[in-house]
Amino acid sequence: MKLLLWLISLFAIAVGLTMFAQLNTGYALIFLPPWRMEISLNVFVVLLLLSMIGVYLLVQMGVELLGLPARVRRYQAAQAKEAAVKLERDARIAFFEGRFQRAAKLAAEAMANSSEDDTFAVNGLLAARAAHAMRDFTLRDQHLEQLKARLGHEHLATLMTKGELLLDERRYSEAAQALAAARELAPKLTNALKLELRLRQREQNPEAVLKLVEQLAKSEALDEEQAGHIRVAAQLQLLRQHPMTPVELKEWWKKLPSSDQHHPQLAHAAAQRYIEQEAPELAKETLEKALDADWNSELLPAYSQLKLALPVQMAQLQKAEEWLKAHPRDEQLLLALGRLCRKRELWGKAQSYFEASIAVNPTATAHAELAELLGQLERNDDAAQHYRAALALALQA
Repeated sequence: MKLLLWLISLFAIAVGLTMFAQLNTGYALIFLPPWRMEISLNVFVVLLLLSMIGVYLLVQMGVELLGLPARVRRYQAAQAKEAAVKLERDARIAFFEGRFQRAAKLAAEAMANSSEDDTFAVNGLLAARAAHAMRDFTLRDQHLEQLKARLGHEHLATLMTKGELLLDERRYSEAAQALAAARELAPKLTNALKLELRLRQREQNPEAVLKLVEQLAKSEALDEEQAGHIRVAAQLQLLRQHPMTPVELKEWWKKLPSSDQHHPQLAHAAAQRYIEQEAPELAKETLEKALDADWNSELLPAYSQLKLALPVQMAQLQKAEEWLKAHPRDEQLLLALGRLCRKRELWGKAQSYFEASIAVNPTATAHAELAELLGQLERNDDAAQHYRAALALALQA
């Protein structure tokens, strides 16, 4: 329908122009001394229009010819960019396929063909990671140096990648420098904090680990369970690395969160330090609080073997008997009660507790303890029977 309307319009214009030309009897006089030309006005108008069209076409041709080198350069740049994008895509696919040698080669080619800094950075980082995955650290460092030379010393992605890869290679000092520079650029960057946490853990720097764990926990980058495990591990390491007097240890212990004070591993480690410093009463207090808060029978062997004064031993025995009401079938608690009774020379009760522990779950330790008790009571045949049982269970384990 539109085409029909256009055709009708064109024919109408043509008819109109024809009628105008027939009615127009004027002429144009062109005087250029010594020549003089007289032509029809209609012909003059047509020639003028054709001249304008010709000039326009000549100007357009000149513009096109002058712009040809620029268009060629743009075309070549577009082709190079397209080739670089294809190389980058192929390099990524090879990297994720685990074909690291091919990925490193393709990424290096894409890097050489990258005109934009962002594209150069992406390809350079991919090439560095692929080289690292091949354990070709020399090639990896070359790519990182190329990135630094072009993008400068304050390129966050390069610093983060360098810190992570050097950390994996155990070059802790250089990794720390890269991560410190990254932290200056982005102090609250969570991934930088996580990488630094890994670094401090490998450096066995528990003080730094504890600070970083608190920062990550506050920002919810670590859940409570993860933070708790890391914090306890750091505190255990702190206990191993920094011997403390009983007073110093007690002050340090008070500052810990209650959840950490009740952690069985940490409570056991603190109790061992108190024992080494000849402060068994503080060890007893630490273990009792941990057991009251969160029952864990693994603490009972240490608790039952504390070297305490006789009045304290009685209080200890009473405490263990209170626990028995809540945990009547805990073989470790029964075994601990047997040991405590034997210390107080309560032979009958000790034997009953040892036998009860064996009845719940026969273990080599319980049989050995009972055998030792029977030996003290000069019941050698019964003692020998339990020694054999202890040996049999030990060999099975």
